[in-house]
Amino acid sequence: MKKLTYTQYFELILKAKKHNPYFYVATFNEAKRNLVPEQFMLLQQKISKAA
Repeated sequence: MKKLTYTQYFELILKAKKHNPYFYVATFNEAKRNLVPEQFMLLQQKISKAA
């Protein structure tokens, strides 16, 4: 998968969380590898608020 932006990862993770837990974990791990640490922390916070 190509590198995505912070917002694209957020949308993809929310969709995956509803339909496929394995894809959710894989996408979350990929976001962790590809995003800047500050962006990843913001992504985690945004995901926890959306849950």
